[in-house]
Amino acid sequence: MRPVTRKALKGLLIAVTLGFAVALFVRARRAASQGAQQPAPAGDFTDETGKTLPPSPPGRPPAPVPLTAAPTESAPSAPEPAADRPLLGKPVAHGSAGERPAEERTAAGKPVAGQPVAAPPSAASPSATRTNTSGTAPIAVASDVVEIAPDRAAPVPRPARRRRSQLVVGAVMLAFVVVACAVGVLAYDSIDGDDNDGTAPAAAMSSDSTQRPSAGPTDTFGPLAPQKFEAQGTRSGGTLNHLLLDGRRSGVTADVWVWLPPQYQSDALRTKRFPVLVVHSAYPGIGENSLLETDSGLLAKLVAGVADGTLPPFIVVAPELTPYQQSELDAASTPEALDTECSDIPGRPRMATFHNEDVREAVAATFRVATDRSSWALLGEEAGGLCAAKYALQYPQYYATAASLSGGTTLRSPLWPTGAGVRQPQEPLTLVAQRPDVNLLLVDTASDTAGRQASTALKDAAQSPTVVETATNTSSDTSRQLPSALAFFERNVTDSTLVDDDAPASGSPSGAPTTAGAGATATATRRATSS
Repeated sequence: MRPVTRKALKGLLIAVTLGFAVALFVRARRAASQGAQQPAPAGDFTDETGKTLPPSPPGRPPAPVPLTAAPTESAPSAPEPAADRPLLGKPVAHGSAGERPAEERTAAGKPVAGQPVAAPPSAASPSATRTNTSGTAPIAVASDVVEIAPDRAAPVPRPARRRRSQLVVGAVMLAFVVVACAVGVLAYDSIDGDDNDGTAPAAAMSSDSTQRPSAGPTDTFGPLAPQKFEAQGTRSGGTLNHLLLDGRRSGVTADVWVWLPPQYQSDALRTKRFPVLVVHSAYPGIGENSLLETDSGLLAKLVAGVADGTLPPFIVVAPELTPYQQSELDAASTPEALDTECSDIPGRPRMATFHNEDVREAVAATFRVATDRSSWALLGEEAGGLCAAKYALQYPQYYATAASLSGGTTLRSPLWPTGAGVRQPQEPLTLVAQRPDVNLLLVDTASDTAGRQASTALKDAAQSPTVVETATNTSSDTSRQLPSALAFFERNVTDSTLVDDDAPASGSPSGAPTTAGAGATATATRRATSS
């Protein structure tokens, strides 16, 4: 996914989540506030006979209350005692000078809607009589009818059961707000946070070779507990350990081997941190790493170099190159059809994250390893050589030195999506243009013309502080190419065991690398080159 698209998705996700949360919150507050009381419904008014009057149509004043008629020739009846009829207020004849405001026409402060009141005979006025349309006797009309508009009706308390239901609805809405926010955070985190398509480590290098400090892998996930590596016996005088690692960042599960040099358990170096050499084998690289085998001669040459004083006592870390089972490789159309080229290809195992973050973190949490980048180096053969060169350029905050033995310098896997939007930023030629502060050695066989030309092109593209060296060997055998790589490590890798015991340890205890002052430390602790 391109950087602009990823940022747009993040912004859209934040806006949708916040809008949904605010809408639910407002709805919950409104539902809770309406649970206290509700106006009486229109139509809850009765006439003098107790009959409920129908509600008035919207936007139209209420219908007049039916008038009470009586023959004019009949004798005036005596007014009802006050105790026999509801008190509506003092009756006032229409048009009289003593008419009081409408708010005084109440009984105990409560208006009674549409209740007619018969006036006493003495209070009747000539204007209070009408002639019957049928031409019969005139009709006496009460002149003190009080009409109360529905909007002046007193609020009627809502039943407690209905209030409780509204409160429950409000609580459910608030719960939805919390769930919406949680889902938004999880979805936001699920979007890859690297807005530079994997080139952030290299881009972090400035043009004046000053590397910016990078956040360690534990910043997001927290410290990792020591892992349970199982001892697999001794090899070349050192101890071989194995772990099936579940990468918590990459989601990849693969084997990791760690070889501890004989000096690791010595009393003189029991408090020291050791330099690390990460090795990547040829494709497919499943099972035990081929560089740990006796035929490669790597472990034996490392032990001899320590004895000669030309090499530091490396801890060798050897992860699987790919996480596949043999049955998966057998089912592939071609052996290279599943090659991830040590990259995070969309929809494929994230091997770059596994190798450089998950493996590094597990090793740093379990063993006494140096955390300074100048004490970490990479070595690879064939497909693993491409990984070594690419990782040094892509993760300069983790490594300062790398050597590739007959490895490529371009990405060609059929797993890459069409178009250069994903692949191009991870190409070694693109990464070297960022000018990371690393030292690379590219060893090719004399018969591999295309390989030598590609190595020369990468060397020509490098600018200070990046250093790329090339070498040619008459043999493609790894054991014959190793001496050139070991001599390169002798010149460029820091021996962290030479640091004084009272000197502050570089890097953080949790294994997160630090880069400040790395160059000065490397100069002070690098082994002297034999003349």
